[in-house]
Amino acid sequence: MEIKKRVELLAPAGNMEKLKTAFHFGADACFVGGSAFNLRGMSSNFKNKELKEAVDYVHSLGKKIYVTLNIFAHNTEIEYMPRFIKKLDEFGVDAVIVADLGVFQMVRQYAPNLKIHVSTQANNTNWMSVKTWKDMGAKRVILAREMSLKEIKTIREKVPDVEIEVFIHGAMCMAYSGRCLLSNYFTNRDANRGICAQDCRWNYKVIAEGHEETGAHDIVENEEGTYMFNAKDLCSIEFIDKVLETGVDSLKIEGRMKSIYYNSTVVKQYKRALDNYYSGNYEYNPDWLKELKTISHRQYSNGFYLGPTSEKDQNYETGLSYSQTYRLVANVLEKVDTNKYKIQIRNKVYATETLELVRPIGDAVKFKVENFLNTKNDEFQEYVNPNTIAIIETDVEMGPMDLIRIKLPEGQSDSDMDTTEF
Repeated sequence: MEIKKRVELLAPAGNMEKLKTAFHFGADACFVGGSAFNLRGMSSNFKNKELKEAVDYVHSLGKKIYVTLNIFAHNTEIEYMPRFIKKLDEFGVDAVIVADLGVFQMVRQYAPNLKIHVSTQANNTNWMSVKTWKDMGAKRVILAREMSLKEIKTIREKVPDVEIEVFIHGAMCMAYSGRCLLSNYFTNRDANRGICAQDCRWNYKVIAEGHEETGAHDIVENEEGTYMFNAKDLCSIEFIDKVLETGVDSLKIEGRMKSIYYNSTVVKQYKRALDNYYSGNYEYNPDWLKELKTISHRQYSNGFYLGPTSEKDQNYETGLSYSQTYRLVANVLEKVDTNKYKIQIRNKVYATETLELVRPIGDAVKFKVENFLNTKNDEFQEYVNPNTIAIIETDVEMGPMDLIRIKLPEGQSDSDMDTTEF
């Protein structure tokens, strides 16, 4: 029997806490942003000292860390980039993610041994483009999201000697992987320099003058307008085996600005699917998708993987359209005594609520506590607020970085964006 090389599961990490959580729940590698030159300018990202600590931590686990240099650089950035490139090489990052040809050349010049991954922002949609980047020295090419599984498999066959990475989960852009000027035009925030205002999620009213008599689609559907640019989120869990059969080397999860609950849940469920696939007896488990619906997400779609997209892949009703069924309320810090655990409170929680422990392996475990011991005032409380450190007592075994959640009431939801640092 042929032994298949296991694909890499690549997770986002907007800060050190998210990075550690991603690896705790099963990621093989993480991609992060440094202090500059990346496309998540609104994320907390990593200062140089933090980045060095992150590299050392990741390598202590035997894992990998990639740093984004994927802006479309202007002349002002070019002047300062060589110093940053040299610093990344000095830190020992495993690769940099690059979109701009000039930046690519600068990495080759100032850090010739540093591996380069070509960003999805470079919009590679054919095998000749991939081969060209490989011939220029790229170690990996991250394909554009706008590709079918059939097209990806052809690229793998035509260019077998370069690593191929694809997105499997997360937000989709209404333009070709970031080639959009809406944010720049309306808010002067450049999407290709990391500060996209998500203008595609706004409500627009557009009238195509002169086309009324031709039967053209009336974009203004009602008095509230229509969210005509608003793409649903990508979710490939239901056909992840088909993605693996294309022969790709890395599966990427989008979401450096999402919370640790989002990151841990997505990583865990795709890792469960991969473990199932490599067991040799693959069988899709609906629980994987059920768990992916517990996190804050827009409605899911198959993206471009299974063929051309349609109106089913757009959300025309609302701009945010987030839904989730659970909320993160705490993360476990440490065990302090027999059946006693110190936890960090993320959202207000009451002792009367049923809690669920989420660990890297196994299903969530339900439990209840009598109260919370607030470590600040040493008082037992019936509820605790965010930013509180508390101690709980339970016979449910917990470990550092495990998470505690509660089920939301029917119809209640909130966003999973989390740039708060604790």
